[in-house]
Amino acid sequence: MNFKGKGLYLILTSFWVINLLAESADCESSCNKKCDTDCSISKNFWYPRSFSSYQYHDLFQMKHTHPSEKRDGKLDVSFVTEYMQNFDGKCNSCKNLGSMPFWSGTNQLTIGNNDGRAQLDAYQLGLGNIQTDENGIGGIIQLNPRIQSIGTDMMVYWVQKSDERGMYFRLHAPMGGMRVTPRLTEVKSIQPENNLSFSQVGSGGGSEFDYQFLEYPVPARRYQTISDVFFGGLGGCSDELAGSAIYGKMFGLSYGRVAPDSLAIIRLADIAATLGYNVYADEKGFAGLGFKVSFPTGNRPLALYMLEPIYGRAGLWGVGGEVSALYQVWENEACNRRITVSLQGELEHLMHGRTPSMRSFDLKKNGPGSKYLLVQDYRATYANLSPNPAINDNGTVNPNAQVYEAQYLDIAINYTTLPVLANFAVEGAVAVMVDFAWDNWNFALGGEFWGRSREKLSIDMASAVHNQSLDLNNFAVLGRQLSSYYVPGNTTIANKQSPELDVFTYLCEPLAQIGKSQDSALLSGSYPTVSTPTTLPEGVKDARLSENRIPSNLDEALDICGAEVSSVFTGKIFTHFGYNWKDCNYAPSVALVAGAEFTNTTNNAVQLWSVGLQGSLNF
Repeated sequence: MNFKGKGLYLILTSFWVINLLAESADCESSCNKKCDTDCSISKNFWYPRSFSSYQYHDLFQMKHTHPSEKRDGKLDVSFVTEYMQNFDGKCNSCKNLGSMPFWSGTNQLTIGNNDGRAQLDAYQLGLGNIQTDENGIGGIIQLNPRIQSIGTDMMVYWVQKSDERGMYFRLHAPMGGMRVTPRLTEVKSIQPENNLSFSQVGSGGGSEFDYQFLEYPVPARRYQTISDVFFGGLGGCSDELAGSAIYGKMFGLSYGRVAPDSLAIIRLADIAATLGYNVYADEKGFAGLGFKVSFPTGNRPLALYMLEPIYGRAGLWGVGGEVSALYQVWENEACNRRITVSLQGELEHLMHGRTPSMRSFDLKKNGPGSKYLLVQDYRATYANLSPNPAINDNGTVNPNAQVYEAQYLDIAINYTTLPVLANFAVEGAVAVMVDFAWDNWNFALGGEFWGRSREKLSIDMASAVHNQSLDLNNFAVLGRQLSSYYVPGNTTIANKQSPELDVFTYLCEPLAQIGKSQDSALLSGSYPTVSTPTTLPEGVKDARLSENRIPSNLDEALDICGAEVSSVFTGKIFTHFGYNWKDCNYAPSVALVAGAEFTNTTNNAVQLWSVGLQGSLNF
């Protein structure tokens, strides 16, 4: 769903901050590596901060329930509406959120061939070979996302006694939306070579002939730009080409795409309730502790796109506690000027329910970005021909008829995107505000610190079975190897005419990387007696053997640790300027609020400026 509309803009001036450093956290010991780096890479999913987690919203509300406001009401109903947008997304650095889905460490990705000098081999995405410069670079793409969010946090706050010990109850119901505009651009466009045939030299008689990749798409069916691929591809073959094996089946991305325009979501997200007790209260202030629960009413990640918008906590429950405190530190003799200091904090454990979300994984043996490698389906089939029919006369399966027939080509992410269950050990925030009030006016300045520990992911096997996810051992990582070649008829060899020839090789490259792989193995023999070489090049294997394909065990096959959301820490400063009609019925108040949230130099969170409106009624 796209949602259009003009946002509210505000020039924020005179903001100062000291950038906060966040310590990286190690993964589980089973990963045997440090997963958090200076810049998170090859992670298609960005987990934004929930709108309901901002603690200063509660500070705005609490100030109107203090006895100094001279009201007898015990129920406060308020709202905070804010518009937020990211800023300071430096290009070509990991400060930009766009560096997260890429595996370069920046928001730019270089495109080339398979010699390892570029970060992405265009061949893996169906573009064939491309022209490159002296540095092996044929293209550059850049992702520079714009994040926009608008929401209203509706709050109800009830206190048993305003100046004595007693129970209190708080309810949050945030409603809003988020829009993510990826802004994928081709800084340097690629130039495909569009070769149909390739030269092949046999080792036996030295014959030279042209051959075609039997399953790989011909130039007319290849993508011409990287944008074509990441936007979702062309898909399918035309009617006149469909069914002709030599033209190949076009493949495209079912997951991990880049939206060509904005993606947006609007939800009532993360309703939260707190039941607490004020352990201290008098005419100067109060301090309380509460038990808090948040309900997962926001949307869940579907993994269809990189950096999809998430409003809420991505389907996670939250259970924890909070602390609230307010104290009047000064008041003049006329009782119309005062300074109060308030504090609000929470600490929650985030845990999954029984509704999984989706996540895309790299292959553990193939490195970052390997989710976009080319794979081939090698599911077992049966040759139902005499003398080895697939089904014996007694109805049992004849194992001698089982063969591994290389089927269609595809991109790994279409099969390494699986349902997951997520947990965060802890998420917490604390906000402090100093408020100066004179007569009916007030001005407040405060700061908030928020952080979240590293995510712990596990594959939801029950949902994977329910979704009929395929066994990954059906697929072989190809690099630039293929299962068969087609040698066209009438090829001139030693001035003689030759017949058509299909050469079945069943080759793969299990350790190929997204930017580096072996060239296609040379065939052996002289035309027309051509076959797979007896001695395969280093790293090239027989894909019919299950040990040369992707492992069935998902812990062995997938880099689950590398897909987990990294720990994050941010700091925010905010202001509140308002007016309170405290002598009127229900003592309405209204205020302008603004702020800026800063993060450290990594891309685990974005920096956001915000502007909004706050109001309340006391009953």
